[in-house]
Amino acid sequence: MTRDDLIREYKEHSGTWPALVGIYAVLVGAMVLSGYMMVG
Repeated sequence: MTRDDLIREYKEHSGTWPALVGIYAVLVGAMVLSGYMMVG
């Protein structure tokens, strides 16, 4: 993949970044929660 291909992909998917942020937030939250469960 060239730099231009990466830029094109980024521009195509830039509209969906709030959904990606939400998914990452859920994943990180689940990891933190399971970590607290193990420690606690």
